[in-house]
Amino acid sequence: MTPSELIHVGPTDLTVTLDRFDQAAYDLFLRAKQLPEKRMEFDVDTDTYKVVAPARFAHILDATLKASPAISGELALHLFDYQRWIVETALEARRYAVWADTGLGKTAMMVEWARQVAGDGGALILEPNRECAEQTRELADDYYGGLPIEPLYTRQDLEAWLTAPRGLAVSTHHMLAREGLSALRRLAGLVLNESSILKTGGGSIKWNLIHSAKGIPYKLSATATPAPNDTMEYASQASFLEKLRSEGDILWTYFTRDKRGNWRVKPHARDAFYAFMAGWSIYMRDPASYGFAPILDSLPPPVYHEHRVPITQEQLAAMQELLTSRGRGLFDTAYSATERQKLAQIARGFLYEGSGSERTTRAIASRKPDMVARLVSGEADEERPTIVWTNFDAESEMLGARIREVRDDLKVAELDKSTEHAAEEILRGFRREDTDVLITKPQRVGYGLNFQRCRAMVFSGIDDSFERRYQAVRRAYRLGQRYPVHVHVPHVPELEGLMVENVGEKEAQFEADVALAESRYVRALGGDDR
Repeated sequence: MTPSELIHVGPTDLTVTLDRFDQAAYDLFLRAKQLPEKRMEFDVDTDTYKVVAPARFAHILDATLKASPAISGELALHLFDYQRWIVETALEARRYAVWADTGLGKTAMMVEWARQVAGDGGALILEPNRECAEQTRELADDYYGGLPIEPLYTRQDLEAWLTAPRGLAVSTHHMLAREGLSALRRLAGLVLNESSILKTGGGSIKWNLIHSAKGIPYKLSATATPAPNDTMEYASQASFLEKLRSEGDILWTYFTRDKRGNWRVKPHARDAFYAFMAGWSIYMRDPASYGFAPILDSLPPPVYHEHRVPITQEQLAAMQELLTSRGRGLFDTAYSATERQKLAQIARGFLYEGSGSERTTRAIASRKPDMVARLVSGEADEERPTIVWTNFDAESEMLGARIREVRDDLKVAELDKSTEHAAEEILRGFRREDTDVLITKPQRVGYGLNFQRCRAMVFSGIDDSFERRYQAVRRAYRLGQRYPVHVHVPHVPELEGLMVENVGEKEAQFEADVALAESRYVRALGGDDR
């Protein structure tokens, strides 16, 4: 009897039966002991040991084994080859994480997966906001020529639907912002889009999601920008998908702390770690890396332009005033987050003073608004619809006014707090070519939405978040984009230079990390042998 014959794989569990202990059986026993989840049983009468574990880990014991597929329906024909493979794998695993780069069609995969698992129990898709939810409904309608997905945008509507869930529905993360919802357990399937929300350690939505979703037979989480070395990302996803008893399991099993206190995968545990991860997740940046069709070859890369904006005397004085008031010396650049935010405001041409209802906006002479307006005008001359990314409402208001002064022939729309009530109309206007320039924030529009019509971006808003920059650029730089996206980064070096450098360093580290992560997944999954 070969070691493989000692393993039985069922729909949910695998069982390793050990009634002998020759070298091959002993080696199998040692591998089984290393499984992340298992229980040991011993039958005294037959002198037989059994190791019982979730079926999704069968490939760790024997690469030729897989859990029995639970879904036998035909997959939609519009899926690309890699999308079909991911959906099939996710259905087999039942609870699965898809970390696929922006533009690889997570919506197509999520909707098809949800369609397959809905059955009599219904499947719910949770999106980050209502605009993303409506986009999912529109895309699903296009994919299938009419696929009903019920919109549930109030807690009352969601609770009513969950009394007897049927078919497909879509709602938002914020339905679980204040408290959990145990009725989610009635679902056959749950999809969590932009699941990086789970890595915000201790946030109410994160924990309400994890606790409310326990026991749902099918769960799918999807995001484009996981941090490949962020242990909280892995631990939280594994906890949501019920792959661990506790988040601590993944830390102590596979990670160690370096001298700076950062958690890193143990060098000797890398292969075991990615073998574990490959049982319930996929990290894909380029389908060609896994042997699929090279669909990204036709996507033109973005073109980056950095513009140094000279500082004004008023900005220099405001900077010195701020740093002196906080006890900073001439060469002390270890600025706090609050100080960086204040310096960013000065760079944009204003400074918030006071707080709450007492807050005022102090104007400070800056050349940056003129630079942004000229860049937008130049892109308009090239007939490139443009998004201007900002950080502050005062910044958006200032830039909107300045752009209109420079080019009164352009249709400019701002999406900020004052126009939130018209968000769907504003975004629809930009998509449908009614608007030439959209001014908004990455926090508001930079995740989940598709803007292939956009061909240029100006980052007036600069901060320390590489993820926000990455996601924002990929609203336009994604499959379906036929032209190079021109990305402008105007900045005042004395005020924003540290943030520009910080994002650059994070980008370099990210590129190295994702290349390593994808290569490890390819190895763990056996290369092209699918």
